Amino acid sequence: MQNASNPNSIFNRQVVPRPERIDLGNGLIMRWSTADDKDAVAECLASSFQFENMGRHVPEGQLPGKNECVIALTKRLMSGEHPHMSEYDFALVEDSTVLHALKPDQSPRPLVVAVTCLLSISGYFGSVNMVWGMPGAVGTLPAYRSRGLVRRLFLDLIHPAAEARGDLMLFIPGIPYFYKQFGYENAVPAMSARLLENIAALYPLDKKQPRFVLREATSSDIPYLIRLSQPNHLFSKAELGIHYDLAFWKFVVETLSRKNISGHHDAHHHAAIIVDSTTSKDVGISLTCMHDDAWNWKLFTLDHENQTDGGDNAITYGEAMVSVLSQLKEFDRPYYECYSAKLNNDMLPLESETTLRTRGEFPPLDFTNIGIDLTPTHPVTLLLDARKQLEPAGNPYRFYTRIPSLPKFLLKVAPVLETRLKESGVWKDVSVTLQVVFYQRLEGMSGSGLEMVVERGKIAAVRDWRPKTAEQLAREALERFNRKQAGLKEEVKEEVLVLQAGFRPLSFTRLVTSSFSVDELLKHDTENYVRSGEARLLLDVLFPAKDEFLLDLMWS
Repeated sequence: MQNASNPNSIFNRQVVPRPERIDLGNGLIMRWSTADDKDAVAECLASSFQFENMGRHVPEGQLPGKNECVIALTKRLMSGEHPHMSEYDFALVEDSTVLHALKPDQSPRPLVVAVTCLLSISGYFGSVNMVWGMPGAVGTLPAYRSRGLVRRLFLDLIHPAAEARGDLMLFIPGIPYFYKQFGYENAVPAMSARLLENIAALYPLDKKQPRFVLREATSSDIPYLIRLSQPNHLFSKAELGIHYDLAFWKFVVETLSRKNISGHHDAHHHAAIIVDSTTSKDVGISLTCMHDDAWNWKLFTLDHENQTDGGDNAITYGEAMVSVLSQLKEFDRPYYECYSAKLNNDMLPLESETTLRTRGEFPPLDFTNIGIDLTPTHPVTLLLDARKQLEPAGNPYRFYTRIPSLPKFLLKVAPVLETRLKESGVWKDVSVTLQVVFYQRLEGMSGSGLEMVVERGKIAAVRDWRPKTAEQLAREALERFNRKQAGLKEEVKEEVLVLQAGFRPLSFTRLVTSSFSVDELLKHDTENYVRSGEARLLLDVLFPAKDEFLLDLMWS
């Protein structure tokens, strides 16, 4: 099946202030942010994450100060230039009884005590383009924790806003188990890097002119970057993923360019154009990232469509890989260590980050090893695997995943499901009703069960459903008996194949997203069941387990 192609998706940002304002009592007000809240939101998150060791070095015997990495992230998100959210997309709680001046020249204002935000990311499910919602940057000041403020932010602001704009699936990384209470299930795997150790020894820098050289990607390269980062160029078999689209590449190439970043907290993706030095033609793209001080290779695509040379001049991934890997350290290090950037704030006035690293203000970045975060079937992954140069693949990190309405989601992706039915052979042109019970309705569910009606291979209806009670069945049987005794004819109905199954609340998310197989869910939880072999076969066809997902959400 071809994945959806959506290279020029529109930025889905809130462009005007949101009106919601909710009084929580005791002086606490819940509302959406404006541009004036940037510093206050950053201050709240920096204090919330004070003891998280993110992108900094805390000397032995000292406690960490404000988390500058989180401050940089917050200001980037609220800059008004971020492709996937605006300054109006933070939900916050402020304490109107505590007035707080962030700077000496500012007037006191209510203290922001809890925050989270809502991003919008272009994605796909098979051939269907969609928009994924992504809550993030969740934090509460220590003195205000255990009051249910994050719960109120999610249930009263974030989720209604996501539903209003049509987000049919939401993802969030974060605290294990915490987000289950808001209707999220630990389901869809993230992309997972595999370590390639000591690349300088394996692929030393060629002192002669290599055939392939790297140059900085610029705004004029964005159409080229978009074309070469579509799923069909990434050797991806994923049917659930994100688009590396116009929004993504403008963010990486422009917002994160050397001239715009102010320090290593902002330097987290670096794009390159691969040039054939023998012809001076652009022949591919490369993208690396620096996340939590881990250096990863995210994208590497050659432009085989525009190759005209054959024979000895043909471009192969094996040859280009050696050339690119040998140059990546020299190409990336000046960017990630911000050689040309100046930090200008109260703590670090006008000193280059290189000097600060030398003094031990920041941990030195390690360019000895690199994580290979290309798709599992990418030629480079396969080649390095064959050479036994990659560490073994481990269990993937999984995003907490929320599908607020299974009927709406399944109807949206009906073309994908119908193709699966058709290609199965068994269910082509078959009429069948699938009934699934979830036992009870929890937060994040639109119903306690699901009914899908398939007519001649086409999905005619999907709706919330609940099985009839024993009393209802008994009364219906009695009514049929009485009608028969009275000589009344029964209405003749077309016999339809009805298949039934049951799954623990929220666990069906794992099946719908193809993150787990039916067999895995049945073994994982004895409360899950299928009534027949046919029911299992239908579920296997509709929701086949996949081992590849193109879900890279750690870049905002």
